[in-house]
Amino acid sequence: MKNLIFPRALPVGKGIIQEFIFFLFRFHVGYTMAIDAGLGKVKEFPVSQKFIDSLTKAGWYFPEFFAILAGWGEGIGGFLIALGLLGRIGGIIVAIIMIVAAFIKHDTLFLFEMDTAQLYLFCTILIITFGNGRFSLDFIFRKK
Repeated sequence: MKNLIFPRALPVGKGIIQEFIFFLFRFHVGYTMAIDAGLGKVKEFPVSQKFIDSLTKAGWYFPEFFAILAGWGEGIGGFLIALGLLGRIGGIIVAIIMIVAAFIKHDTLFLFEMDTAQLYLFCTILIITFGNGRFSLDFIFRKK
């Protein structure tokens, strides 16, 4: 069970400087996702009416449900990534939301029309692939 909740946290780089740079990258991606994207949508509990209205205007079915899912998913997933606690799970949550945001809501073409959601998607793919690194709560909990 411990391996499922806290998978083996491997070092990302060959040295402490590379680990620290990856930590800064991971923390920045998670923090900005949680604060700017996630909390910006959920500042009105359970989710911003402006965001619900944008989904309704776009013709989405169940806009309240998807707005709550996106807002809270971005917030919780971003905090998990920033803390390095279950970062791969947080990365998967954010990646799924960013796929929907980039290619369905914003209707962009892959690699031809770049969007902030695509940038977050590629960043979370890196975090899912490499894990949290040495400077993370997963690494601390897994050491014990």
